[in-house]
Amino acid sequence: MNTRKLAIVALTIILVVAVFTGAVTAFGSKAAPVVRTQLANVRDFMAIPSDVDSYAVDGGALFKGQPGAWTQISTPETVIVSAIAVDSTDPKVIYIGAANEMAIYRTMDNGKSWLRVPLADGFVGGVTDIAVDGAQRIVYVGSDTAGLFRLRDVGSSVILSGHLLLDAPVLEVVADNTGKGMAFARTEWNLYRAENFGLAWVAVGNLLSTPTAVAIADTNPAKVYVGTMDRGVLVSNDGQEWTTMNAGLNFVPGSRLKVSDIAIDAAQPEVMYVSTSFLYGTSEVHESPAGVSVSSDGAQAWTPINEASNMAVAELLPVSGLTAGVYALTTESRTPLALGNAPIITEVAASQPDAQSAPATTNILAWLIAGLAALTLGFAVISDLLRTRRQVVEPTMAASPVRSR
Repeated sequence: MNTRKLAIVALTIILVVAVFTGAVTAFGSKAAPVVRTQLANVRDFMAIPSDVDSYAVDGGALFKGQPGAWTQISTPETVIVSAIAVDSTDPKVIYIGAANEMAIYRTMDNGKSWLRVPLADGFVGGVTDIAVDGAQRIVYVGSDTAGLFRLRDVGSSVILSGHLLLDAPVLEVVADNTGKGMAFARTEWNLYRAENFGLAWVAVGNLLSTPTAVAIADTNPAKVYVGTMDRGVLVSNDGQEWTTMNAGLNFVPGSRLKVSDIAIDAAQPEVMYVSTSFLYGTSEVHESPAGVSVSSDGAQAWTPINEASNMAVAELLPVSGLTAGVYALTTESRTPLALGNAPIITEVAASQPDAQSAPATTNILAWLIAGLAALTLGFAVISDLLRTRRQVVEPTMAASPVRSR
C-alpha cells in the first residue's frame, strides 16, 4: 500500500475518533444553564435577608438571581417545581416542592445534588407551599390534597414528624425565624395556628372575616399579619389577639376592604406591602381594585404606590432591601410588573435565546460533518482497494495460457 493510501486510512481513523468524541460530548455533557433577563410565569418567590439574590419558581423551573439576571438552577429531571423555601439561618439549604408528586427535595450545594423526601403514600397531588423555621430546624409543607406536613431537618436527613389532614388545599404556610415558633397555614376559608412548635394545630376563629393572605415579620418580637375579605389588615403578636392596621388604606366604617396579598421585605421586616380592593353589593358582589400600598413602620401607616392605583394585583414580590421597590403579579399575568422603585426590565424572557441549546447544537453539527467526511474517505479507500485488486487480477488472467484439447 503506497503513501497515499496510508494517509487516507490514517485520516479516516482520526475522523472516526472525532465523530465518537463529538457524540459523547454532545449527548453526555451538561448543557449550559438558562439565563434570563425577565421571569414570565412566576409561581413562587423567596428573598434571602443576607443575600442580594432571590429565588423564583418560573414555569416549573427554579431560578436564582436579581431583576435583569436570572440563572436556572438544576433540579431533578422529572420534577415540576411548585414551591421554594430557603433556610434564612443557613441560605445554602434550599427546599423545593413538587407539583407532580407528594414530595419535597433538599439541596445544600446549589442544585448539584438533591435529597428526595416523600411526604405520604396514597395521595395524588403535589406541594403548594413551604415554610422553614430556621431557628427550630422545622419545615412546614402544604399540599393540595393531603393537608399540612411537619418535618425536622436533622442535617443528614429530613424526618417526617407530624401531619395535619385537611379537607381543603393549603394555599399558604408561614413561619418565623426568631425562635418564637410561630407558624400559620391558610386554606381558602380558614387560618390555622401552630401550637407546641407545630405538633398541634388550632383554627383561628376570631378574625371576624375570611382570611385572604398571611405573612410573618421577623421583628423583635415577631408579628403575624393577616389580610381579610372585608376588614383589611390585621396584626397580632401571638395569633390570638388581633388589631386592625388600615391607616392610609381609605378604610371607613361600613366599607369592605379586601386584601389580596401581604408581602414583607426579607431584609427590612418593618417594610411591607399590601394589595387591596373594595367590595360592593350584597347579593351580587362587585370588586374594585384599590391598588398597592407600602409601609415602612410595620403597618402603622400605609402610603399608596401611585402607578398601581387601579391594578388588580394577585401577588407581591418585594425587592430585598429596597424600600418601595416591589413587583406585582396581576390576576391576568404572572409576569412581574415593576412598581415604585423596582428596576424596570424591558426585555422579556421570550426574546432570550436558550443558552443551553447553542453548545449542544454546535457539537452535534460538528460531529455530523465529521461523520460525513469519514464516510466519504472510507468509500474512497474501499473504491481504491477494489480498483487495485482488479488491476492485479486482470493482467494475471490475461497471461495464463489456454490449453486446447
